[in-house]
Amino acid sequence: MVFLVAVIGSLVIYQIYADGFDLEQIRPYLKDFSIWAPVIFIVLYTLIAIFIPSTPLMAIAGVLFGFKYGLLYTTIGGILSSVLVFFIARKLGKEWAENILEHRYLKPLEKYNRRLESGGVWDLIVLRIMPIMPFNALNILMGVSRIKTADYVIGTLLGLVPSNIVVVYFGSFITKIL
Repeated sequence: MVFLVAVIGSLVIYQIYADGFDLEQIRPYLKDFSIWAPVIFIVLYTLIAIFIPSTPLMAIAGVLFGFKYGLLYTTIGGILSSVLVFFIARKLGKEWAENILEHRYLKPLEKYNRRLESGGVWDLIVLRIMPIMPFNALNILMGVSRIKTADYVIGTLLGLVPSNIVVVYFGSFITKIL
């Protein structure tokens, strides 16, 4: 919903100020930053995606950098953001979560937690691809679970790419029709 409002709002603003806005003027400005433009974008993406949904940022990457590089930069930023939240949750909340799961009414969750420990890559891929819960909520839940870090990174990468492809392509496509 937020993404839809952002896209419609951006299109309305673009139509109002279209005469003063030329994407072809922005791209050389980005090239002046050389390697720093992608680095700055990735750092901002990593930090902003911790607090707000990253979908608008993916579309912006498509607009600014095109499909190929936008996809690369959003994937790097998404992985960094996810791993950062995962490690914070693991450091601050894993012991607390394990104490809660010892309660007899929560035994089914403990069973699933053991399943994640023995290989949660496919579970995570499915949870990432299906929009069941917010991205950072899943990062936190996986951080307090028993999933192995390598499984988490692989599952996040493979689950993140499909949505990145769609949204970054959308952003790069917008530049072709406007």
